Amino acid sequence: MVALLLLAIWFLVKPGDPARKLDKRVDDAVALTAECRIADARTELAELRGAKASAAQLERLQKAIAATAPACEKKNQRKKAWAEARPALETALASGALERASTRLATFTKRWGDDDETRDWRERIDARRATKLLDDANACLQKKDRACVEAKLDAAEKLRRPEAEPRIKVLRDALSRLLESTLLEQGGQGGQAAYPPPLSATPPRLQTAAIEPDPREARRLQTEAERELAQGNYRSAVGRAAQCAQLGGRDCAALRDRAARLDREFQACLKAGREWIEGRCE
Repeated sequence: MVALLLLAIWFLVKPGDPARKLDKRVDDAVALTAECRIADARTELAELRGAKASAAQLERLQKAIAATAPACEKKNQRKKAWAEARPALETALASGALERASTRLATFTKRWGDDDETRDWRERIDARRATKLLDDANACLQKKDRACVEAKLDAAEKLRRPEAEPRIKVLRDALSRLLESTLLEQGGQGGQAAYPPPLSATPPRLQTAAIEPDPREARRLQTEAERELAQGNYRSAVGRAAQCAQLGGRDCAALRDRAARLDREFQACLKAGREWIEGRCE
């Protein structure tokens, strides 16, 4: 019994295996490298040398430090660069210098890459840019500057901001109504729409002052006009087809006249208290 008691005491108080203790310290130091605590890992490496750790143990820790140090250094440099860039972004955004903020952010991400924070900043800047472009488009609309409105709306659409889409649609419709009212003022008589003839029928003297043909823009406007016509948005189709015709779009004048005819029939149908179903008054 005495012998068993002594054996139990020896198991309780016996010194631990030195190699196992050193392995545990190496494991803890390797975990420090994963957290980018490279300085702490190097300090532990020096202490392990003094504690007579084996060559294999020291090599394992050295490899872990060498593998993670470059990425950790870049991470620290990025953190420092972001600490310098963020106040500049906040200042630019607060002052309304949206282009400067966008450029500064693009420069940063080009060098250091994107993360959740930079993506969030891009969302904020683009949302503000879209709002400003639409405000500018509205101001241009008040001045009846169609080219300005179109340019601002195109720029806003390129930002692809979902929250801006309803407002873009409203302004597009307003632009179409502006064009239609302009055409009515130029050629309307007795309250009935009179649209300008196709460009081919325009007198030579007036053709010299016509808008410069733009086939790509004309095709885009023709596609939009056809889509609006198919959806029953006749007034919007008239506006886009008229713009297309001014730019030399093929068949746009006929498309404009068809949309205008359907719009007149649609309005007459509603006034008569009847239903307009699939392009017909029932």
